[in-house]
Amino acid sequence: MPIFDLDANVTHPADFNLVRGGGVALYLDPAVLREAEEGLDMLAYDRTRIDAASWDELTVHDAVAAALNFPSYYGRNLDAMADCLSDVAHGDYGWNVERTGLAVTVANFGAFARRQPTLATVIADLFAGTSGYGLLFGHRLLWLLHVDQPHFQLGPIGGCNVPWNGREWSDSARG
Repeated sequence: MPIFDLDANVTHPADFNLVRGGGVALYLDPAVLREAEEGLDMLAYDRTRIDAASWDELTVHDAVAAALNFPSYYGRNLDAMADCLSDVAHGDYGWNVERTGLAVTVANFGAFARRQPTLATVIADLFAGTSGYGLLFGHRLLWLLHVDQPHFQLGPIGGCNVPWNGREWSDSARG
């Protein structure tokens, strides 16, 4: 996939704004999340959805591995996840690189983050790093994290705070 054209903020708002924000964004309103997913569908993204509602230190590995078709030798630890996510970003597996990119919705990420705040930050950091790594190859890998609290804060990942999506950012600042 080539880089964005100069009019990308108009022609590709569903993905351009996510990439500009680091490839990871928070979503509170299910309707806004659905709208983003539909926009990515219209731009020919491969999409997958993972439910983080019951994630813990073990189940997170199985869920991500299944959703992204990690190889059977996946070691089910954070270092192995980083390696496999890099392979996904490279286009080795997990999506069709002939498509525009891969968008992964992580439902109930906020519930997971409340139970496992440190692990959630580490996982989100892996997601952001993977998104940036994929761009080196012209691969767009986007992460849409569904949260259930309007003032949810994840903390810095990739040296930056995780931004709110463009539709809800002003609502998140009020409060």
